[in-house]
Amino acid sequence: MRRIVVALMGCALLALSLTTGSAQAAVEAGPSASQLLAKTQSCQQISNGRYSFDEGGAATVPVCQANGAVFFTADMDVDCDGVRTTQCNENTDCCFYPDTAFHTSTDQPLNAAQLPYIVLPQPTSTWDYRNYGIDGGSVVAVIYNNQVTYAVVGDTGPTSIIGEASYATAASLGINPDPKNGGTEGPVTYIVFPNTHVNPIENHANAVSFGEQVATQFAGGTTPPPTQNAGSITGIGGRCVDVAGANNANGTAVQLYDCNGTNAQQWTAGSDGSLKALGKCLDVTSAGTANGTPIQLWDCNGSSAQKWTANAAKSLVNAGSGKCLDATGNSSANGTRLQIWTCGSGTNQKWTLP
Repeated sequence: MRRIVVALMGCALLALSLTTGSAQAAVEAGPSASQLLAKTQSCQQISNGRYSFDEGGAATVPVCQANGAVFFTADMDVDCDGVRTTQCNENTDCCFYPDTAFHTSTDQPLNAAQLPYIVLPQPTSTWDYRNYGIDGGSVVAVIYNNQVTYAVVGDTGPTSIIGEASYATAASLGINPDPKNGGTEGPVTYIVFPNTHVNPIENHANAVSFGEQVATQFAGGTTPPPTQNAGSITGIGGRCVDVAGANNANGTAVQLYDCNGTNAQQWTAGSDGSLKALGKCLDVTSAGTANGTPIQLWDCNGSSAQKWTANAAKSLVNAGSGKCLDATGNSSANGTRLQIWTCGSGTNQKWTLP
């Protein structure tokens, strides 16, 4: 519904194709709608301003943070962008655009007719979702009319409006999904869980399972957060992320090195977004945000300088800077220091997690 605005903004991406997933009815497992909404009654506003439901409308919607999640309450417009389907194409949607901001594991656009996903505003000074541990594939609970469905962050849209989700998201909540006349004025509440990532992004069953776990935590339940095994992180040239000299002293350089299976290359991805080796965390030196700030090992402290999100492009995005883990100089040589740098498409910013 809003794609014409995006087109005018020149938000052009590659046109590709996809086959995966299936829309599902609103889930009944996990916390109830009322349990989740009870945790959104207090808003710590994190946006530098507010968003509108529609282009030109009053800006009344803040982006909030509470209990470790990010949320907002708005309307729902229907996004039909991505792969062409019977439901979503140039004939069914005047503003159809054959791509999405985030892609599948095979680098294809998402399928709006089959995959429940939501749309976030493109990053601006008003709010940049990347600074809060959110990216493509982050888990979302969407609440409408006492129903809960789980989705992922799948696309970005205009910079001044908020409240949009895929055809499949609308359908799963009993909302008219027709891109011409569907959607709802709401209220629809979107709860995004930072430092989560559904892999692969197109696997809706994984989104539901993961969503139920983190939503239970958010609502105050007892389901433990998902755990991940320790293992190597590989990057350019097939080399591993390595703690120099296997030294766990604060300030030890983190580098690329031949994979050798030692503890200096065993990283554990925590549910809080941290990456730990030798009992300490992958850390941006002095919580810097400038290109070239080196990466080090440091005592875990829960700061945004130690929170990382793996996105669909296989980048590791630092929550504090919004920049990516980067092998200096596009080098794969042993001893190459890791740093943060503006996110791009280079192989020196592609990482495979354990």
